[in-house]
Amino acid sequence: MKKLNKDHRLFTELANNPPAWWQNLISSPGVYAEVRKNNSIDVYYHGGTIIRELKYNKGYSGSVHYKYLLTKGKDYVKYSFGQASILPNRSIPLLSFSSFDKEALKKIKSNIAQYYPANSEKGIQAAFINHTDGFIDSEFAYNYGNVKLRIDLVWIDTTNKKIVFVELKTMGDPRLYTHAIVEQLKKYKEFAERYESDILAYYTTLFNIKKKLNILPKRLQSLNSLTGYSLEKRPLLLFGDCEKKWIDNQASGINSRIDQVACGAYYFGATKYSCDLIPKSYRKCYIFA
Repeated sequence: MKKLNKDHRLFTELANNPPAWWQNLISSPGVYAEVRKNNSIDVYYHGGTIIRELKYNKGYSGSVHYKYLLTKGKDYVKYSFGQASILPNRSIPLLSFSSFDKEALKKIKSNIAQYYPANSEKGIQAAFINHTDGFIDSEFAYNYGNVKLRIDLVWIDTTNKKIVFVELKTMGDPRLYTHAIVEQLKKYKEFAERYESDILAYYTTLFNIKKKLNILPKRLQSLNSLTGYSLEKRPLLLFGDCEKKWIDNQASGINSRIDQVACGAYYFGATKYSCDLIPKSYRKCYIFA
């Protein structure tokens, strides 16, 4: 986490002389960008990666998965078995992505949505990011001992001045009904307790980078800094696809399993609600003492 540098060439180039393709990308509805620990940027739509590891070294470089660039709407690409190359048949044209113009982006986004529809966990995650204006990060990955953590979302609670790790689930996740969910949230809690100062410093830097690039959510763009913010060491469990009957039948059991390792659980049926930590349980929001 200490390698993240707000003055890295990638960030200064994008801030001071943003190329047209970058402006096309970040202004496109539903597209969002995440700053990474290795001083790169990932760009997403619907939870699918439009650009992976955007870097700068005498020019911009990154990667785009070919399945998002195919202009033909087929799930599978034919190739000849037994040949040296197993690359897809290049007679199938790829979309031009050098400028990310409106038409190319429209097709890329349509292709991504086929892999990650709106009701998938990735689609729900993207909807929260785009609708609630409080998430500063997503897909935060860290090697913790022999376990690779991947924290779904990071929320900036402007009401309580807290940084909150968020685990996103859907109703169909089988881990909710076993001890697996407890172990997962426990790892996040232990990670936060062990690296609290590093995490706070990391998100202070990340905030400054995103503010300089003008890619913070609108709610956070008005903040000058994260000075005075603390880390909530217990993660929040979040749902965005709940039905009332399911909540009535399952919420109490889930809550009883996780109340020692999570700060709360929010059971939403949509992705438009704030994730600030309320002082006490209210309707579909449960806060644990």
